[in-house]
Amino acid sequence: MVGTLPELFSKAVRRDGASPFLTYYDDLSGERIELSALTTANWVAKTANLLVDEYDLESGETVAIGLPPHWLGVVWVLSAWSAGASVTTGPGDLAITGPDFAIRGQRETIASALLPLGGRFREPLPDGVHDYGAEVYNHPDVFVPLDPPAADSPAYDGRSHADLISTATPIAERILTTRDLAGPDGVGTLVGVISGGGSIVLCRNLDTAKLDRRIADEKVDRVLEEN
Repeated sequence: MVGTLPELFSKAVRRDGASPFLTYYDDLSGERIELSALTTANWVAKTANLLVDEYDLESGETVAIGLPPHWLGVVWVLSAWSAGASVTTGPGDLAITGPDFAIRGQRETIASALLPLGGRFREPLPDGVHDYGAEVYNHPDVFVPLDPPAADSPAYDGRSHADLISTATPIAERILTTRDLAGPDGVGTLVGVISGGGSIVLCRNLDTAKLDRRIADEKVDRVLEEN
């Protein structure tokens, strides 16, 4: 039985790494990006290496993620778990913020411009804030944790890896959602898709006039109702 979330995700990559895992739309910017499980795993490995090698993230520390619904939120939460850290909705040792710089970490703050392909900021950042897009590409796409989490390690606001896995309903379908999959209302959906072998169409700034066409184009099986 799979005991931790990184193990669960690795199993999903081995099971069907090439098929679409996460398709992201932003109807305000017009962005669309499709990530397979394998491509997502490469981003997760690069980001976990960045967290450990550049910011000295240690097992048991906390990471706060202050992003809107975005594919990078999925990358960040999986990366934190891979490094043995716990995601928190409160203040974190490290904080991941968007271009609004809405949160700061107690030790380090990393910002993403939320540009296509994780691109870097085009203007100087505030003092003490690191540019994710300028640094992540320098890191390898294979991550070997020095201190991997255990099933009973904290994973999300004090809940353990085993608890998140056991309470998530497996999802084998292709779902469409606007939920923040790194947030408390969406993380269970993310874990359910990983465990059930499903896939996600994540829509930010959804234009409801495009919904029916998107469901057809993306072969969506179910639209999740929002909380």
